[in-house]
Amino acid sequence: MKTFYLIIICLFTIQALHAQKTRILIIDVSDPNENSVSLSGPKKCSSRCERKWLSIKPRELLAVQLKNANPLKYEYTINDNNISYFMDTATINQHLSSLDISPENPSVKNNSATYASIFVESKKLKEKLDHLEIFIDQFELKSMSEEVLGDDFFQIRDSLYITLKNVHYEAKKYKACLERGKNVEYSDAITDDQKETSKEFINYSIEKSETMLKSFESKFFFSNTFYTLPKDIQGKNIDAVEFTIKRLDKKTNKEDGSYGKYNVWISGGVKIDISAGVFLTSLYDEEYETRDVEGGTGQKQIALKKQGSYDFAFGSTVNTNFRMNSWIQPQINFGFIFTQNQKFQVILGGGLIFGREERWILSGGLSMGVVDRLADGFEKGNVYNLGTSGQIPVVKQFKFGHFIGITYNLSKVNAVSLK
Repeated sequence: MKTFYLIIICLFTIQALHAQKTRILIIDVSDPNENSVSLSGPKKCSSRCERKWLSIKPRELLAVQLKNANPLKYEYTINDNNISYFMDTATINQHLSSLDISPENPSVKNNSATYASIFVESKKLKEKLDHLEIFIDQFELKSMSEEVLGDDFFQIRDSLYITLKNVHYEAKKYKACLERGKNVEYSDAITDDQKETSKEFINYSIEKSETMLKSFESKFFFSNTFYTLPKDIQGKNIDAVEFTIKRLDKKTNKEDGSYGKYNVWISGGVKIDISAGVFLTSLYDEEYETRDVEGGTGQKQIALKKQGSYDFAFGSTVNTNFRMNSWIQPQINFGFIFTQNQKFQVILGGGLIFGREERWILSGGLSMGVVDRLADGFEKGNVYNLGTSGQIPVVKQFKFGHFIGITYNLSKVNAVSLK
C-alpha cells in the first residue's frame, strides 16, 4: 500500500514540475519610469539575463497586462484587437455587495410624519438627483481629459455610485410609503394635489435613477488593469512573440504614435532556419599532369598540379540553433554546396549565429562528396607507360573532407502575433 501511495505522489510531483506556467508582460501606460515594462512569473534565468532581453521559455504561456490606462479617453488595442475591460453584471453585483448597498436597509420610515413630509422630500429628492446628474457629467468630462486614471477616480466613482443607488432606493421607499398611506388614518396629512405632485416627483426620480445607474455602470465600472488571455507558443518554430499596442483617441479616432511593437524572445529549445553563403571545402577534384622521363623510354611521370588546399563553393544549410538569451547562439547544420568544378557536396557541422534580427552564421565541419582521384594501381610521382593516348587514368571516388563557411540567415525574425 505504501508503494502505491509513493507512486501517486511521484506522479503528482512530475505533473506539477511539468505544468505550464504563465508569464505576464506588464506595461505601465502612464509616464515612463524604470519599471514601465516588466515580466512577472517564474524566472528561469539570471537577473542579468532578464535585464538583457524580455524572454520566456518555450513551454511557458504569455499574457499581456496594461496598467494605469484611461478607457474613458482612449481605446486600447493589441494587434488591432480591442481589449475588453468593462466588468460584467456579476462582477458589478459583487462590487456592490462589498460597498454594503442593499435595498433591505430602509432609509424612509412609514409613519404620519414621513407621510406628511412626502411632498417636500420628494421634491428635494428630484432636485438632488438633478444635481447629482450634473456632478456625474462634470466628473466624466474631467476624467476624460486625464491621461491616466489614478486611485482617486475609483474612490470618487464608488462614492457617486453609492449616492446614486441610495437615491434610487429612497425614491422606491417613498413610493411604497405613499401607496400604503392611502388607507390609513394619516392619509389626509397632505392634499390630493400634493399627492399627485409627489407621485410625479417620485416616479421621475425612480425612472431617471434607473437610467442613470445603467449608464453609470456601462461607463465607469472597469478595472484599472486590462489584459489578454495567456497564449500557448509551445512547439512553434519561432524566435519571439510579437504584439503591437495602439492607443486611439475616442473623440478623434486618431492613433497615438508613441505606442509601438514589442518582442518577447523565446529562450530555450531549438529553432530551425535556412541560410545561404560561401564556403571553403577541402574536397575537390585532383588534377594531374605528365612529365617526360630522362632517357626517352616513352614512359611518363604522373604529377599532381598545384591547386592549393581548398576549393571555393556556394551553398545553403539548414540550421538548428539553440535559442539563448544572447547575441551569439550555438547551432548545428547540414546542407549542400556547389563547387567551382560544378560538384555537389553534402556538409554537416556546427558553428555560431551572430545577431538577433540580421543574423550571420560562422560554421565548419565535415564535407562529403564524389571527387576525381587516380585509379587503383597508380600513384602520383611514379612513372607509367600511358600508351599512345597519354591519358591519366582517373576514377570517381566518394571522399570525406572538411569545410568552413559564412552564411546569412534567409529568414528574418520569425515572430508569432499575440492575439
